[in-house]
Amino acid sequence: MTKRFEFNWHIPVPEPLLKGCYFERWTEEKENTEYETKCLFKVDEYGFFIYWKSENREGDVIELCQVSDIRAGGLPKNDKLCQQLMKLGDNVEERSLTICSGTDYININYQHVVCPDIETARAWLQGIRTITHNVKANNVCPMTCLKKHWMRLGFLTDPKGKVPVKVVARTFASGKTEKLVYQCLSDLGLPSGKNDVIEPEDFTFDKFYDLYHKICPRNDIEELFQSM
Repeated sequence: MTKRFEFNWHIPVPEPLLKGCYFERWTEEKENTEYETKCLFKVDEYGFFIYWKSENREGDVIELCQVSDIRAGGLPKNDKLCQQLMKLGDNVEERSLTICSGTDYININYQHVVCPDIETARAWLQGIRTITHNVKANNVCPMTCLKKHWMRLGFLTDPKGKVPVKVVARTFASGKTEKLVYQCLSDLGLPSGKNDVIEPEDFTFDKFYDLYHKICPRNDIEELFQSM
């Protein structure tokens, strides 16, 4: 008799990654360097994203399915930036991690962080390696995919921790006009101006799901799923 197949895509996220930790973050490109202090880094409960936010800065994310490697160590070639990191104390390189990510193996983005101590660096190195390369997570059900998009918008907040309407519009505007997105937000009683922001507690998944159906209506599919 054929056994029932269980599609278990979820890999438990280690507790230190869920709890989060404050890191120093830096990037170094050909003509641009960036340095951000006291960034709170976390991984969501599903292992979809590693995200961070610091005071008076916008939030940002990396999709863990796009992380190809995480390496120990790494120091900048820029002398000014290197001197700035050395002010953080001893063992900077031993406390450093480099997160390599990209949609392919040619155009790689390098996100560098400095952890508060060597033990934390090791815990994050091992923890992230356990939840990356999760091929099954790329084949989750449509409802979980929608929840993933909603979660991403919740991480891409403005410096005050609110969700910008323009970020929501960019998510849905592929093949659609932004005016349609703004009108649908207004119909749902949400802020709808291009420069408006939405309170995170108001932008629930139910609101996002209603917005999705208003912008991308597929009543035939919805009726089929309801009947099943």
